[in-house]
Amino acid sequence: MSDTQTTNVTPDSSTTRNRRSDKKSSKTGKIAAAVIVVLLLAVYGGGVYYYSSHFPHNTLINHVKVGEMDVTKAEKTFTDDLASHKISLKEKERTEVIDANDVGTVINVGSQISDLQDSMNPWLWFTNLFGSKHYTVKLDVTYDETKLEKVVNNLACFKKENVTAPKSTYIKAGDSQFEIVPEVLGNTVKKKALIKLIGEDLSTGITKIDLEKENLYKLPKYYAKDKVVTDALAKANKYAGGTITYDFDYTTETLDYETSKDWVNISKDFKVTLDESKIGDYIEKLGSKYNTMGSSRPFTTAYGSKINVYGGDYGWKIYFDKEKTKLIKEIKSGKDVEREPVYSYKAKCRKSAKDDIGDSYVEVSISNQEVWLYVNGECKVNSSVVTGDPTKGHQTYTGVYALTYKQRNATLTGPNAGGGSYSSHVSFWMPFNGGQGLHDATWRPSFGGSIYRGNGSHGCVNCPYSTAAVLYKYVEEGFPVIVY
Repeated sequence: MSDTQTTNVTPDSSTTRNRRSDKKSSKTGKIAAAVIVVLLLAVYGGGVYYYSSHFPHNTLINHVKVGEMDVTKAEKTFTDDLASHKISLKEKERTEVIDANDVGTVINVGSQISDLQDSMNPWLWFTNLFGSKHYTVKLDVTYDETKLEKVVNNLACFKKENVTAPKSTYIKAGDSQFEIVPEVLGNTVKKKALIKLIGEDLSTGITKIDLEKENLYKLPKYYAKDKVVTDALAKANKYAGGTITYDFDYTTETLDYETSKDWVNISKDFKVTLDESKIGDYIEKLGSKYNTMGSSRPFTTAYGSKINVYGGDYGWKIYFDKEKTKLIKEIKSGKDVEREPVYSYKAKCRKSAKDDIGDSYVEVSISNQEVWLYVNGECKVNSSVVTGDPTKGHQTYTGVYALTYKQRNATLTGPNAGGGSYSSHVSFWMPFNGGQGLHDATWRPSFGGSIYRGNGSHGCVNCPYSTAAVLYKYVEEGFPVIVY
């Protein structure tokens, strides 16, 4: 008998059951999957079939929902929707509505809807399940232009009482400087542009027009923040910002913003210029107020009489052209300036508006046939003279004159009243009015009285030699000579 022992092993009954169960489950899963695939294919195939004649889900044409509809229904829905189309106008102050029915809207769909449906791929119908798709077709939409214009004209936004016109910013003269007045936006609607846009939107299905976003309001040309405006403001304030102080010795005249602001012109396109005619007028007024040349002056004679002397070329006179040029330049600089005006003629002093002679002058009295020389109020010489002969048309002219110059050893020439000419040598020649002047007349044996009538000079003031010498010593160019 063998020592080897054989042992038989029998499979466990629970393990066998598990294996059978796994095989069954696998088979069931495959069947289920197959069923799902078949169902999906059936659904997909059904969709392909259905959407070959219908619009896919979530389809919009010109903002009209036509999803799940066939062409016939889509066309009717589309036509009905556009026929009752209302466009909302969002304005600044209100909202108004345009009704398609009120403007005689007629819609001809044509083949647009059918062509669009034909162009769609039914095999991709499922893509519309995840979002809407928008399409735009150009329709043959007509409307009555006259009716539309009438409807638009009746909108509240076009009523006169509701309309505020836009206004550009501008610059005005304030109390102490120029300042910007802000623009006015207004609410004036561009009517033609609005009518055109409404007409376009009637065919596209747009239901809302925002007038501001569509730029349908008329706007100002210039705004306060525009550089051309701020630059103009700065320039205007520079021109009117400086102060010019005129020194007239006894008083001053101040030119500042209160006056110069009226000289600054700012055009509609913000070009800043100066009104030179007004500047000229100002200088003319200064001249009228402060010029003394040729004016009537009160004068107290050596005998104490108070008279008025008119005429002559002595006095102050502003040089209009040069003063105007200088003033314009200073205004444009914007700086403060203190100075005297530019003069074409100057007097020796300016104690007051009526006294520009002072206390140094030559006084000639025709009626008394006398001459006086005052220097700083002191009489340096007084003597009789012979003036021009009025009986021969050679009278010495009255007035206040400025001594032209002085010259030693001059020869005076000129025509005689009876014919011929004269030539006279003088040691001291001091002209003050053209050919009329003060000089020595050594050929005369006497002076004063009524000699000048019948035996007077050719217009000069004939003086004794010693008198002429004293005069020559003290007088100078511009020295006042008063003849009365």
